[in-house]
Amino acid sequence: MHATDGAIGQVDGLVIDPQSRHVTHVLLQKGHLWGHQDVAIPISAVTRAEDRIEVNLTKHQVRDLPAVNVDQPHG
Repeated sequence: MHATDGAIGQVDGLVIDPQSRHVTHVLLQKGHLWGHQDVAIPISAVTRAEDRIEVNLTKHQVRDLPAVNVDQPHG
């Protein structure tokens, strides 16, 4: 995933509204395997979603987004 000023991390998933079934956020994984956190970036910030995902936010703006706790499916 890329901000307006460079790479910011890896996509970890999508948040989908259960009623409308539309994507509302892209989950960005920040940090390392032993200390990572997910940040939810609003889908309205996505400017490109083809060969890579780009957002209209800077690295600083992404860093200031609050971390979210995402339950991963178990299987």
